[in-house]
Amino acid sequence: MGHERYPDSQEGCIDFMIPKPAQKATKDAYQFAITLQCINAAEDGSKEWDHGVFNCLDNLPLCLAVMCCNCWGMCIGYRNMQYMTGDSCEVAFVNGMVAGSVCLGPCHYAVVRGNFRKKYGLKGSPCQDCMCGCCLGPCMLCSDTNQLMVSEGITVPFLNGLNAGGAGGAKVSPAK
Repeated sequence: MGHERYPDSQEGCIDFMIPKPAQKATKDAYQFAITLQCINAAEDGSKEWDHGVFNCLDNLPLCLAVMCCNCWGMCIGYRNMQYMTGDSCEVAFVNGMVAGSVCLGPCHYAVVRGNFRKKYGLKGSPCQDCMCGCCLGPCMLCSDTNQLMVSEGITVPFLNGLNAGGAGGAKVSPAK
C-alpha cells in the first residue's frame, strides 16, 4: 500500500490539509467575490422555479424540519449539493466548510446555485443567489430541495409533502 508524499513546502502543507476539490471550490468562490459577481443583477434563464424562495410552505414537513432541526437541515443541504454538483455529499460538505471558514460561504453557494440554475434554465442572477444565501438560508434550502425533487425526481425521507408539482418516484443517482 503506497503512501502519498507531500512536499515540505507551503503548497504541500495546503494539499495535506485541504483536499483538491475544496481548494477549487474556494478558488471559484474567491473568483466570484473579487469579480464582484455578487452585484451582477443581470437575470439569466427563462424557466420559472417550480417552488420559489418564499414558497417554503409548499412543503410544510420540509419547512418545519429545516426551521426546527439545524442538523437535519445541514444534512439536506449537503445532499442537495451532491445532486447540484455531482460530487459526493462528503466532498460537498468539505467544500462548503472550507469556503465558509475563509468567509466565502455565500459566494461558494452562489457559484453552486448559479450552475444549478444554468443546468435547468431557471431564472435568477448571481446577485440574487449570493444575497439570498446570506440572508435567507432556510428559505433557499427549502426552495432548492423542492426544485431538486421536481427536476431530479429525488425524495427526502419523511419530508415529501410537496403540493402540486411534486416529484414522483425517487431517483438515487446524483447529477452528472
